Amino acid sequence: MFRNHLTLSLRNLWKNKLLSSLNLLGLSIGVGSVLTLLFSVYAYYTADTNIRDQENIYYFNTITPSGASYRETPYPLLDKIVETSPQVIAGTHLHGWGNMWLENGDKELQERTDYVDPEFFEVFSLPLKYGDAKTALEKKYSIILTDRVSKKIFGNTNPVGETITGADSLNLIVTGVFEPISPYSSFRLGVVLPNDVLKDNPNFLSRLTWSDSFSPSYFRVRPDTDIAELTKHVNQLARDNYTDPSVFTELKAAPYSQSRMDAIPVVKIIINGCIAASFFVLLIVLVNLLNLNTSTMFRRTKDIAVRKILGGGKRSVVLQFCLENGILVFVSILISGGLFLGVLLPAMNTIFGADFGEINFSIKNDYPVILYTIALGILVTLVVGILPTLRFISVPISMGIKGKIAAVKSNFFFRNSFIILQFAIAILFICGAIILNDQIGFMKSADVGFDREDVIVGNIALDYRNPEQANSEFRALLDQLDANPYVKSFSTSQVVPSDYNNSFNPFHDPETKRDVRTRYAYTDKDYLKTLEIPVVMGRDFDETMDTAEDNIAIINRSALEAFGWESIEGKRLKFKNSDFEGYHVVGVMENFHYKDLQSGVEPLVHYYRAKEDLGAHRYLSVKVMPGHGAAVQEFLKQSFGDIASRRTYEQGLLSEKVSSQYNLIEGMLKTVNVVALLTIFISCLGMFGLISFMAKRRIKEIGIRKVLGAGVLKIVVLLSKDYILLVGVAALIAFPMAWYVMNAWLSSFAYSITIQWWMFALGGLIAFLITSFTLGIQAVKSAMANPVKSLRTE
Repeated sequence: MFRNHLTLSLRNLWKNKLLSSLNLLGLSIGVGSVLTLLFSVYAYYTADTNIRDQENIYYFNTITPSGASYRETPYPLLDKIVETSPQVIAGTHLHGWGNMWLENGDKELQERTDYVDPEFFEVFSLPLKYGDAKTALEKKYSIILTDRVSKKIFGNTNPVGETITGADSLNLIVTGVFEPISPYSSFRLGVVLPNDVLKDNPNFLSRLTWSDSFSPSYFRVRPDTDIAELTKHVNQLARDNYTDPSVFTELKAAPYSQSRMDAIPVVKIIINGCIAASFFVLLIVLVNLLNLNTSTMFRRTKDIAVRKILGGGKRSVVLQFCLENGILVFVSILISGGLFLGVLLPAMNTIFGADFGEINFSIKNDYPVILYTIALGILVTLVVGILPTLRFISVPISMGIKGKIAAVKSNFFFRNSFIILQFAIAILFICGAIILNDQIGFMKSADVGFDREDVIVGNIALDYRNPEQANSEFRALLDQLDANPYVKSFSTSQVVPSDYNNSFNPFHDPETKRDVRTRYAYTDKDYLKTLEIPVVMGRDFDETMDTAEDNIAIINRSALEAFGWESIEGKRLKFKNSDFEGYHVVGVMENFHYKDLQSGVEPLVHYYRAKEDLGAHRYLSVKVMPGHGAAVQEFLKQSFGDIASRRTYEQGLLSEKVSSQYNLIEGMLKTVNVVALLTIFISCLGMFGLISFMAKRRIKEIGIRKVLGAGVLKIVVLLSKDYILLVGVAALIAFPMAWYVMNAWLSSFAYSITIQWWMFALGGLIAFLITSFTLGIQAVKSAMANPVKSLRTE
């Protein structure tokens, strides 16, 4: 019986080659896209599954009076919480303090370095490939490597017990190697060391106070812990111990599972977008199959009637159609698997890999994805095989054997509804892509308050092997730049726009009674001049008047307004409850966008450092004459190449660096563009199949019309007008949905475009043109057929 069904299924698929090919193409592309999107979501949510009992791990976000949030807290808070909270089992700090250079033999490398407490493995159950988690962090000069770093240094051997030289002077003993960590994991580790190593560092010790928040703290609590009660207790500890309790309004407990979304807020949009996009693409694939399967049923009513006369039941007919669709679905899954591994997954890694790490598919680890895909294939087969069949199997035998199906025509509004749904989704994505593209263009071209053109930015924090010699050669390089006729100005600074650190100072003004949290950075006297940022009050830094010891500062207009000052005369930036005399404010610079346009311009302060102070600055910015950038870049590359350093000098244009802030959003745009293209393509495949079938059903009518004098254009309009009307209805449904979704998304930006009517008109026009072209191909072909052949076809 099964063999008979299989033979009939293959025969019917071959007989309807066009529709079978369209179904297979649409399914393969659609399933491949869904597989890629859902695999990204799967990889994201399963990345930290090796950490047991995540629901019992928490950290605290500091909420400031301005509403800002950050996860750093004062270093002593952790010990205080563990000591006074019986609900807390263990806690650990997890923070950086500069990435350490590591040496072993002739191998030298620098990796991300994190510092933790010995209780780290009591909080996070990250498995070790080599070593014992219970003792790995007991000794002061222990170091744990990730599997990736271990292979770089020691190859595939077990390195536990081996010695690595750290920071030129520390003899570190390898006590463990982590199992390979998913690139989507919240742990972006390189090497891990105990915090005890830092306690020989005076700068580190000076920050272990209740007034300095620089280290996130993580806690494992008992399963029955009342988090609200613990939060209340921690807030009371903070109020009792903080040097200045006014710097925060609340310490808010957050589950560890939320940490990745806190670190990169846009990740929530991306993950939810992947889920929504996969749902819509899958829905369109289903609707497409239902439409095409329903259309083929018109020609197979006689087949169904004959089966019923010969004693075939509904079950047999349903099984036949499910088998036909099952063959298509599972062949398409095999094709989409190759498409997923060979094209789509590499493309997804190209778009998002730099921000989230590259993901790779492994049958051993990711077999649930294969099982989910098979289950999805079975579900699709049942839906598209059963629903159309049940509608036609109820046609009376007397009508079915004659091919008369007028009795069920009145129900075909549902098929038109499916077409409308398909194109509404497609137009929604097209409009979204248009609006998203316009927003990105706005952010890239908007006035950011400084001149970013013809500015070369080089990273000069190169870990020089001989700092004294490097300083001497650097001063000579600056002299050469000063004498270069193609150089307008140049500056050294700790930061440049788009790369300002999350470093803040909480200041208090005793006159206005205001507390202001300002971002800070170090710059030289020519920073504002090089970037053409105007000074609106007071003066710029002046090397003849200012030194680092004078504690000179320039604030931006936002800081001026935040303090409530009308003038800066006699003003100083002071800490609350501190004997420090404060930073003397000598000038006010105009607001400029030192971060991207997703957020507003917050209070900012620049502190003075001399241009020649190589150790205080990270960037060299050079403003050049138009057309001479390449020559100056070559000079800088050669000059820094002659200075002995561990790192290679890297440079680029400030305009490119500013634009790179939007790489992640541009990745979202590429994804939306692809999904929009897929939805309209799959929808048009279905439309092409439907009009092909309709033309075959009406082949005699077309022939008669041509004999009676109907032209090609009139027949094309006859075949196409109903479908064009459906696309118009879909557009009317999609436009308000697109406006609502995109307006909500744009509201998350501090600076955004206003959605215009032409964006929807363009989206509808694109859908109309693509649909018209698709319909026109088949309609023109049918209209130009020889009427003699059409009329004699039986």
